Amino acid sequence: MGRKVILAGLISFFMVGLMMQNAAEKKPWKDMNVSLGDIKVHYLEAGTGDRYLIFIPGWTMTAEVWKEQIPYFTARGFHVYAIDPRSQGLTTKTEGGNTYQQQAADLHAFVKTLKIERSVLVGWSAAVPLLLEYVSSPETLQPDKLVLVDGTPMGHKETDYPGGRTMQEARDRLMRFQDDRAKATGEFVRSMFKSKQPELLYKELNDGSLKTPLGAALALFFDFYTGDRRNALFRVGVPTLLLFTEENRSIGEYMQSKIKRAKLEIIPEAGHAMFLEKPQSFNQILEAFLGEQ
Repeated sequence: MGRKVILAGLISFFMVGLMMQNAAEKKPWKDMNVSLGDIKVHYLEAGTGDRYLIFIPGWTMTAEVWKEQIPYFTARGFHVYAIDPRSQGLTTKTEGGNTYQQQAADLHAFVKTLKIERSVLVGWSAAVPLLLEYVSSPETLQPDKLVLVDGTPMGHKETDYPGGRTMQEARDRLMRFQDDRAKATGEFVRSMFKSKQPELLYKELNDGSLKTPLGAALALFFDFYTGDRRNALFRVGVPTLLLFTEENRSIGEYMQSKIKRAKLEIIPEAGHAMFLEKPQSFNQILEAFLGEQ
């Protein structure tokens, strides 16, 4: 009898532990996939209704970078999506088509297939040229509002532009990824924060970045560096929020001067991944913008 009691107790203990583990691992979103032409796009979805908010990550990053925003805005009545762009995260990896023009076409196919007629599009870093490509096309379903987060319309230096890298700086970066991608990715991830973050967060971002094949990552970087999408700024016709770090204020001011209905907000003491480092500030600024008429 004693053995049965002990065995029953052990079983109960492990069952409770398993239930607690499953509860801890439960995510505040659904992992979804949709076939779009030659690829299957992985995305996160939370909430219901027709107040659509679509988040797009930057170069080699995954949809999970928006983990501080998805539950926040779902709780405020938004139907939230976060997308893994082509060759990033769990979306199909392709040898060709790794350009921001193609990723913009994929985004158009995504909103059309899911019948998202009105939305707010939020793009971070290299997703800024993606969204500039998107809004520049006469074929796309234009958003109600646009949010551009610490990104730039041009990756190379010019005398009449405050941002960008020199040719040597771009080459050095590409060579670091060619020589030792794991090390370069680790440095890249840590450089996105102004303050020290939990090691688990660094690991999550690092592992996510490495899901993009090196060839695709380099092709996307080449497009980002060589492209000049400054003319697209003049074609943005919807209310636009520019969220920038203090270090990139001059780029934000430049973009604000070219976009007719742009509002610039600076989040102090934040690095490039401001929405992870200062999520409360980021979310409150974004929420206020979404509430503006």
